[in-house]
Formats: sequence, C-alpha cells, structure tokens
Amino acid sequence: MTEKLFIIGNGFDIAHGLKTNYLYFKKFVYQQAYGKDELLESLQTVKGICDFFREKDIEIQEQHRCAKEYELRDIYGYPLSKIRNGQLDKHERYQFIYRHMMQLMGLENFWSQLERDLGWINEVKIIPPSCVLENLETYSEELATILKKFLREDIENLFREWVQSFILDWDNMPSNLKKLKRKKSVEHNKNAYFLTFNYSMLLEDFYGINSEQICHIHGSITENKLIFGHNREMDSYDEFVQNKPTEVRDFLYNLVNLTRKPVHQQLRKHEYFFKSLSSIKEIYFIGFGIRDENGVDAPYFKEIFKQAPDVSIYIDQFDKKNEYTIKKILKAWGAHKAYQLQFIDTDKDELVGGVI
Repeated sequence: MTEKLFIIGNGFDIAHGLKTNYLYFKKFVYQQAYGKDELLESLQTVKGICDFFREKDIEIQEQHRCAKEYELRDIYGYPLSKIRNGQLDKHERYQFIYRHMMQLMGLENFWSQLERDLGWINEVKIIPPSCVLENLETYSEELATILKKFLREDIENLFREWVQSFILDWDNMPSNLKKLKRKKSVEHNKNAYFLTFNYSMLLEDFYGINSEQICHIHGSITENKLIFGHNREMDSYDEFVQNKPTEVRDFLYNLVNLTRKPVHQQLRKHEYFFKSLSSIKEIYFIGFGIRDENGVDAPYFKEIFKQAPDVSIYIDQFDKKNEYTIKKILKAWGAHKAYQLQFIDTDKDELVGGVI
C-alpha cells in the first residue's frame, strides 16, 4: 500500500515545456478570432507576448468605441439585430468572445485569472433600442438565449482545441529535450498516488505511471469533458434578479451556473480515490500554487486532510517565497503538520538543504 500522494498542478506541465499558462489561451483565442499574426508568432517570451497584447487590446477596444454612450446599439461592434438573428459566423463569434473576456478581465490581467473571472460572464452591458423598452423582458430573454448558447459552446470548444494544441506541441518536442525535463521526485516514486489538476497525460506517457494510481480530477485530453470554471456563489442581488429578471445580464445568470466548476460533484465521482488516501504518510505539491484558502479547489484539499490530517508535507521549492501564506492555508484546510512542512527540489529529489 502506497504511503505517498503527489499533487500535480499547472506548474508541472509548464516545467516540462507545455505552454499551459492562460496567457497562451488568450493568444490561441486571439488567433482563432483575428487570424495568425507574424509578430505574435515570433515572440518567444511571456513579456514579449504581454507587450503585444497590451498594445493590441487597446487598439481593439478603441476600434468599436462609440462617441456617445446613448448611441450604443450593439455589443462589441456587432449590431444587436445581427446577434439576435444568429447571424454571426464562427470568426465573429470568437471575436465577440475575445472582446467579452477582455472586458471582464481588464487590459493588464492577460487572462491570468480566467477561471475566477468566468464567474462574471453574464456581465454583458447592453443599451437596447428605445423601440423595445415596452417589451424589454421578452427582448432581453431572446437575446440572452442566443448569447448563452454560443458563449458556452464556443468557449468550451476553444478551450479543448487549445489543450489539444499544446499537447501536440509536446508530442512533437525532440525526445532528447524531453529527457532533460524529468523530475526525479516523480521518477523515484512511481508507485505513489497522484492527484493531477492537468489535462495532459505526462504522468502516464512520459513517466510510465499506472493510470490506476492517477486521478485526473478535472478530466484529461482522452476524455470528452474537460472541467474548468469558477466558484462564485449567488448573493442577495443575484437572487433578486433571478426572481424578477429584466436585462440581458439577468437572463444570462444561468450561464454563471453552467460555468461554475462542479467540485463537489467531482468529489463524489472520485470518492473511492479520496477514501483510499487515509493510509498516506507524505504529501508532495509539485507545480501547484497554494494561494487562496477559499479558492475553487479548496474542497479537494479539505477532504484530503480529513482523510489524512497527520501527513508530512513537502512543497516544490519554487514556492518558498510564499511560505507564510502556504502554511496558514494548509492549517486552515486541516493539515496538522502545516507548520512543519519542508521545501524540496523536485528536479533532484532533494530537500532544500539536504537529501530525503
């Protein structure tokens, strides 16, 4: 019976050369919406890509800005009538999504908090034509129905296509470069349990770990459904507008529900895996940033420490600068030994300051 659990986060895939940062999802959506850009394609650094979008997003924003707010009869440059009649083609829908996400997340965020910001996906600001004001509810509901359909479907499709693209990039990477990225902490513990938040199959295909030891808590590229989303709950205003909706954003609130990450549903689905963790003695965090006590994934860790509260904890050394935050959150999640955690060089499988 294994006594170790590895928590695998996005930083693990990034360390292996996969471009899984949400900045690259922004880049992917932009290219699907507006076409390939030679300059953007040539940029090799995160800073270079951010500089590109810092300039490009302002340009896009200014392109459709109306002179006077009361003259606004469209959404992001597309006539309300065209949207309402379902006449946007695929590229126009993707441009709509890009502009909407840009509006939600701001110009300097670069989609870094994509999942959190999906909690406000219903915030579409529309000033309807004066001719429909007497029948505003019906008009808003019809428009919201169209927006809801393509926003949800297209975002899910774009997300899956993006995941497929960065996994294809990994598959095409020369094998000698892949070997340089192996983490000895994983190599030396192939009989451990693995809880991965990633969609890639690196653990199975690159490290040769038995799939029965791995829980892809949010699905993998081999499955039909990739799970992502926010944890925003309804407040008193949300409940009020649900009972008496009038504007498009009110009728779109169901989209907020549909893009909420089903964490408790996933816990039930993988109940056997979590129950099996009662025997573990050590837990390792690799590439997973512990930042928010009440974050969307917090219930998973509360369940882990409910099953095994006395585990020894090892954290990837890249996160050492966040020691205070990490210890405080782990303690709140129920880890009895949070203050005794140690940092580890996962490339060498060595404690920072000594060998395991």
